[in-house]
Amino acid sequence: MLALEGLVVLDLARRYPGAYSAMFFADFGAEVIKVDPPVGGLPIQPENVSEEKFAAYYASDRNKKSIILNLKSDEGREAFHRLVKKADVLIEGFSPGVMKRLKTDYDTLKTINPRLIYCSLTGYGHDGPYAHMPGHDMNYSAIGGALSLVGERGGRPYLVSNLLADMAGAGLHSVIGILIALMARERTGRGQFVDISYVDGVISLLAMDASFYLATGKVPRRGETFTTGGVPWGNIYRCKDGEYITLGCAEPHFWVNLCRALGREDLIPYHTPPEEKREEVISALAEIFLTRTRKEWCEFFKDKDTCFGPVYYLNETFSDPQVLHRQMVVELEHPNVGKVKQIGIPIKLSETPGQIRSLGVPTGTHTGEILTSLGYTKEEIQKLRQTKVIG
Repeated sequence: MLALEGLVVLDLARRYPGAYSAMFFADFGAEVIKVDPPVGGLPIQPENVSEEKFAAYYASDRNKKSIILNLKSDEGREAFHRLVKKADVLIEGFSPGVMKRLKTDYDTLKTINPRLIYCSLTGYGHDGPYAHMPGHDMNYSAIGGALSLVGERGGRPYLVSNLLADMAGAGLHSVIGILIALMARERTGRGQFVDISYVDGVISLLAMDASFYLATGKVPRRGETFTTGGVPWGNIYRCKDGEYITLGCAEPHFWVNLCRALGREDLIPYHTPPEEKREEVISALAEIFLTRTRKEWCEFFKDKDTCFGPVYYLNETFSDPQVLHRQMVVELEHPNVGKVKQIGIPIKLSETPGQIRSLGVPTGTHTGEILTSLGYTKEEIQKLRQTKVIG
């Protein structure tokens, strides 16, 4: 048994964050149907890689079915409305107003299915002065305050891939919002609109830093706080080979273990040194870590009972014994592509664990199958193809 068996989720995300959100529902048993336009399909993909191959590797589309529908046509909307009648959840990532113009907005669809949980992911939310302003991850992370904390002290802010606003701010918060709405539906019998803003999500992720600021009025600066490299025990250090390691000895006993292991008991009193002493302690540790390679430090710290970690590249992450043991990289068989590796399922349930039951497919692969399940005849499906309502 899978935890979410019986749920039907419509994935209209068309971008990474919403597709990532829908992946969690698919991994735990929901029937997730991607609804794509006649032109489009997968998001940004590598050059010289076929759609079938990249679809197989694209983790966010695994365990899903795919249908192509032209929602700008009356016939396409009719088919979509049939899907909505059987759906529990809808996830979309359009700008505010787009779905209303297509007559597929929440107010329209709730008359078709009052139990529908309708989740909309937008940059700034559906109201407020920025509601219709365009943007992407780096813009949302910047306005949300996160980028001001990422980078070296006195230097420029650093971009951190699309981890903050896209994947965590919107992707994960939408999963949480939908699950809460589903629980509420168990009590009320009614669906609801779930309004997820990328910027709101970024601010939520800053709960600790924001709490310090709101309590003290002191603006946290990158490279100055204990979470951004402002203390010796929580920092990044360069090694002899030019690679990097991290320390995270927040608890005093881990700091003591570190200092003793390095033969620098004199540093024990300076776990959190006064401002004027911090650079001196950080510099002392920096000199020590330049004496060995990252690999040598990994071997050295194996039995030292302190909070240490190498800065890995992804190829190293996916060959690490702990990552392999936790099945966070898995290998699956594709009938045409061959062996395919993907990220694993991060949420481990003891009784109803998730499963990767199928890999992603080229856009529109299940169009005929899904329409048949909605009551369309072969002749009707053929006519819809001819008029380009479906792909």
